[in-house]
Amino acid sequence: MRLHTTLIVLSIVLLAALPAAAAVTAGAATADITPDTAKYRVPMAGYGARMGKPSTGVHDPLYAKVLVLRDGGRLLGIVTCDLRSVTPELKGLVVEKAAGHGFTLENVFMSASHTHSGPSLFPERFWQMQFGKYDPAIVETMSGAIAEALVKAAENAVPVKAAFAETAAPGFTRNRRWGYDTEARAAAGESPLIDESMWLMRLDKEDGSTLAVLSHFATHPTILGADNMQLSAGWPGVFQREMEKAFPGAVALYMNGAQGDQAPAGAQGDDAFARIEDFGTRLAAIAADAAKHLEPAEELKFSVAHENIALPDFHFPQEAEKRYAKYLEAAIEALPRKVELQAIQLGDTVLVGLPGEPLLVAGREVRNSVKGFGRVLTVGLANNYIGYIVNEAEWNHGGYEVESRSYYGPGLAKYLAEKAAAVVGEMK
Repeated sequence: MRLHTTLIVLSIVLLAALPAAAAVTAGAATADITPDTAKYRVPMAGYGARMGKPSTGVHDPLYAKVLVLRDGGRLLGIVTCDLRSVTPELKGLVVEKAAGHGFTLENVFMSASHTHSGPSLFPERFWQMQFGKYDPAIVETMSGAIAEALVKAAENAVPVKAAFAETAAPGFTRNRRWGYDTEARAAAGESPLIDESMWLMRLDKEDGSTLAVLSHFATHPTILGADNMQLSAGWPGVFQREMEKAFPGAVALYMNGAQGDQAPAGAQGDDAFARIEDFGTRLAAIAADAAKHLEPAEELKFSVAHENIALPDFHFPQEAEKRYAKYLEAAIEALPRKVELQAIQLGDTVLVGLPGEPLLVAGREVRNSVKGFGRVLTVGLANNYIGYIVNEAEWNHGGYEVESRSYYGPGLAKYLAEKAAAVVGEMK
């Protein structure tokens, strides 16, 4: 009996001596990444119809929003940007400048909102032929601001609790490809696919105040058209601004989803800038209502997986070869043969970052391939840009997304979904 009691006491002493599990800490920060249009000739990405003309000024600022998570020795940096696309050069410079604080290509996840009124950051001739002359000084300045925000967020990390929500935002999006090949679609019994779902994560500090809100919703920021020559974050900028009004002191981050065929709908106003205000404000009201009614009680679980994968051989549609012959040589020179594929786990949700514009069917292929999580979300425009990501059925329907911006053939969606499943498998 005495020996048994001694063992129990010894066990208690040993357990007390073990280090407590490290609480997850988080920090958030904002970087102003608006190029100086008075100092630089700033090319605008998003519409070839601008013919490479530079921006004439700034309508509203562009930001990068940063969320850094720590768990003992593990680190994850999430960066969302008011940009058309993230480029490997931009991410590489950000990581290089923040490397002394533990940030790497593997643990930094960068995505773009896909605003069509942001600067073009592409150094390759192929993209400059469409969007205008690239200025490395703009990328240098922008990357420094983002790196500073990463470091600031890491240094100010505090313990947090997490809560998650899903809600619906009906009437905000439509399938813009439904005008292509309508007879064949009808004969096949197809119907327009629309994603009205929104996912949110809210992180609260120990005092009950909100540190950050991360939102995921899939649709194009194309309310502002090619006639707009002022830099603007578009409706995602309005959305994030309104979310930060709803949660004073918090940083609001926005991720786009499988938005390749999802276009904004229902915006009201006398001009395009009034319409982005209307769209972003109303969407934020739905998101804020869902996020405010959460009870943040979860210890946040997070992880990250990353792999550089080879891409399929180039496969250009015949129509593209005829209509864009002058671009083909430059395209082959510029487009990557390998690309980052990255996934992050937040709670029971896994977000798979794809380096381009997945159609909704491509996002669903990812969701069907990745197993073992409560939610699987596709994040478009992550880390790089390789054009539209389509499946065989949509390839056969043609249209702009296929004929002008698809470079790796009809099997790309399935290929990336399979690779995503393998990458997430490593995480588990």
